[in-house]
Amino acid sequence: MYNKISSIILNSAKAVGLSDVFVAQPDTLKENQAGKIFVLGEIGGKKTEGQKVFDFLVMALNDNYYNDEKILFKDKIPGLKIENIFEAAVTKTNRDLADFLVSERVRLNPAATNLTIGVVYENKIHFANFGHNRALLVFRRGDEYEIINVEANAAEALAGESDAEAAPSRAPKLFSSVISGEIPFSSYFVLSNEALPEYLSNKEMISIVTKLPPLAAAEQIKNVLAKVNTYIPFLGIIIKNTVGLAAPDAKEDLEESSAHSSISSLNYTEQKTERMLAPAGLINLSGMVKGAQNAFKDWRAKSARPQKKYIHQEEDRTVQPPLDLGSIKSMSMAGVGSFSGPDKVYSKKRSGAVVSGFKNIGSALAGLFSGHIWSAIGRFFKSRLMSLNKKNRLLFAVLGVAVVVLAISIITTNLNHNRATEEANFNGLITAINDKENEIAAHLLYDDETGATGILVEAQNLLASLPQDSDSHKAAYQELSVKLAADAEKLQKIVRVASADKINDLIGLGINNLAFVAGKIYAAGGATVYALTPNSSSSTKIDIKGATNLANPHKDYHKDLIHYWDAGNIAELIFKTKANSLISTAKLDAASSLVSFKIYNGKLYSIAKDKNQIYSYVNNKGFSAKTDWLKDSADLSQAIDLGIDGDIYVLKVDGSILKFTKGKTVEYGATAISPIMTSANKLIVGTNYLYVFEAASKRLAVLSKKTGSLVNQYIIDSLGSAKDVTVDESGKAAYFLDGDAVYKIGLK
Repeated sequence: MYNKISSIILNSAKAVGLSDVFVAQPDTLKENQAGKIFVLGEIGGKKTEGQKVFDFLVMALNDNYYNDEKILFKDKIPGLKIENIFEAAVTKTNRDLADFLVSERVRLNPAATNLTIGVVYENKIHFANFGHNRALLVFRRGDEYEIINVEANAAEALAGESDAEAAPSRAPKLFSSVISGEIPFSSYFVLSNEALPEYLSNKEMISIVTKLPPLAAAEQIKNVLAKVNTYIPFLGIIIKNTVGLAAPDAKEDLEESSAHSSISSLNYTEQKTERMLAPAGLINLSGMVKGAQNAFKDWRAKSARPQKKYIHQEEDRTVQPPLDLGSIKSMSMAGVGSFSGPDKVYSKKRSGAVVSGFKNIGSALAGLFSGHIWSAIGRFFKSRLMSLNKKNRLLFAVLGVAVVVLAISIITTNLNHNRATEEANFNGLITAINDKENEIAAHLLYDDETGATGILVEAQNLLASLPQDSDSHKAAYQELSVKLAADAEKLQKIVRVASADKINDLIGLGINNLAFVAGKIYAAGGATVYALTPNSSSSTKIDIKGATNLANPHKDYHKDLIHYWDAGNIAELIFKTKANSLISTAKLDAASSLVSFKIYNGKLYSIAKDKNQIYSYVNNKGFSAKTDWLKDSADLSQAIDLGIDGDIYVLKVDGSILKFTKGKTVEYGATAISPIMTSANKLIVGTNYLYVFEAASKRLAVLSKKTGSLVNQYIIDSLGSAKDVTVDESGKAAYFLDGDAVYKIGLK
């Protein structure tokens, strides 16, 4: 069983029109194959007509869904899911219901009609809504539960869709969309009419639904609402996801219910657990102490000798022998002002006793390190023991054994208790991290990336505090670390490509860069450019006269030109005619002070990062006439590449992008790439996207050019040492130069 379901129907007889709930009860085989369907509806108008429509809706949905033969083959047809079968059933049900309303001449009042149909299969729910019924998800966040209005969020997401292409029908299309999602582990899904959550607060609903089984929760909700209003109909369906929970027996159910209802029960359980942790052979401490005291008193009584007694008189602060009561002598007391008075004499003696006391303590500590003191102690105890009779020696031996056993028991108990406490804390951290992971999944289910990111940080902090003292602890840490890493990659939109397709082999050609133009890959190295057709061994060789080392290729944004940097010159290649030439850059600043270059509308643009400036140069038989293009101040000290399409985009080594228009800085909300890049290499400006490449991490990040938002990050694990990348944006592909071969991946 993946879930438990219970329905709520209250005051339906007093409603105007029909108010009813239906939950299918299929046999075990049918439920395992297709789940349970449900219908929750309020239909205004006459009760008889409403009942007729409701019964027909139940019958049509039951027939169109459970009798769909695709259910039997869903495990054998790739890509076929329960949600596809349910959507088909909804479409048929819409059509059947329209025909039924026409044939029976029943007119539904849309303002008074609220219908929800759906199916629960395993831990997933698919449902369609018409009207104002509610769909609420109750899930755990930290130590508390929260409620999400799923139906409202889905409605907002669909609000922008157009119905312009919808085919006309003879009756209104009741169910125009299907909402699908996963019910998180140990969470609850509540479907209800509009009235129920208005009369029952979120706090009350969470308290009832999370602490009681669905059947008991439904009854408790009816009891609460019956006291509030007896004239308004309340409808609801409570679904609890029980994936992974073992079915408890009756005793466990009773204990769980009691634990929820009484804090004292929890305290009792804790005390009982502490008693269970105590060693089975622990001696009764109070009884043993009492016995030892009695034995010691008996031994002292038998071995005692007459002693002289003295009375300590507080008044004189001295110890005197007892008075002879046979004769009483008068005593002359010293005056209060006399130095020899009792108080002053005592004070002098006290001061001297403190000094001598410190001397005695020092001597005693020194004696502890001497072997003589220990041998003397041993002889003393031996003589005392031998002076006892046989019975007392036996009692003394029993007392010694009892003390040793007591000490061992106390030490063992403390060790076990500490070990149990540490294990309980460890298990608590594991549970907390698993709960956080479920919350992350819940937020991702509803595209709440901000909330998911915050919870991921909390989960990572908990994982960092997880101890790794044993192999089992290390294994648990590793398992959770892998799960959280996978969640992080989902939020970072990382797509791992296990293997790229090899499309061209360039062994021995000395290729060091790529450019994709007009359906061909232009691979350059030295003074030669090869025009390659992907997945073909044919190529066209083009020699650039006078070139020595062609590098940093880019296509002119408006013309059929490819430009290369070549040791202080610009090599220009017209890729359609294969004509080429060299343009002198002798009047440019020193190449060592410039970063990258791009040519746009006949002007050359380059970054001087030590000047925090972008220069533009005019082509007048060689690029010259330098102009400061950037009019705003900007930090370009970490710039590594630039791209231009009218606006200029500057790539920094950390993967961040700056945008400038007409020399002015533009507030550009480019997403901070995570994980942060440390050595970004190349920026490609496409028609719709920006592409950022980092060879060290084998990563290609794709961002929306319009908004700067991150689309995807591709990590190609199979690459060895990628040198360069080029992109076919229209063909949704990227080509990588790795060693002496070209590899291709598809872009989503």
